Amino acid sequence: MNITIFGGTGKTGLLLIEKALKSRHTVTVFARTPTKISIQHNNLKIVKGELEEYGKIEEAIKNADAVISVLGPTQKTKELAIANGIKNIVDAMQKNDVKRLIATATPAFKDSNDKFQIGFSFGIFMVKMLIKDSYNNIVLTGKYIAESGLDWTIVRLPMLSDKPANGKINAGYTGDGTVSLFSLSRADLADFLLQLVDNRKWLHKSPVISN
Repeated sequence: MNITIFGGTGKTGLLLIEKALKSRHTVTVFARTPTKISIQHNNLKIVKGELEEYGKIEEAIKNADAVISVLGPTQKTKELAIANGIKNIVDAMQKNDVKRLIATATPAFKDSNDKFQIGFSFGIFMVKMLIKDSYNNIVLTGKYIAESGLDWTIVRLPMLSDKPANGKINAGYTGDGTVSLFSLSRADLADFLLQLVDNRKWLHKSPVISN
């Protein structure tokens, strides 16, 4: 399959690229700084661009069977840069009839199946109070995707680690007793995201996953 990846220069993104290529997918990566990607492969294409460059985004997603975004705000993210970038991705996908979108977020974007859990609720409150731009980026990202009409899945994440994959992934909702706030390896996350490309179990849903 042809997969376009946004956020491919981060730790999770680089793992995702490697695993997608090993699974014999053709991969296009949209990157602001392509030099951060040392991977070389005949089935890898890199499109250099910024998230506000709609034409570059459109170039990256044309002919894609699926788009995976592991974009996320940091303390350096300016205002709504990530959310606005996601909006451009959604618009380009709609225009070019690319349907499958898999994106990561955090439990700051709430799902109707969520229940109260003190750990998640406190974490979200602290993000909202201390790094409000990050909170707003996450919430708007989820909103744009959920209202897009695309075949979307939003994978909400706890704290990530660099531990090796163990193949044990729990998927559920906050407060249902199946997921943890503190445990998910980036390697397992990358595997889960790739499995979603042609797996419709979580279509139009936003599970939280953990080890």
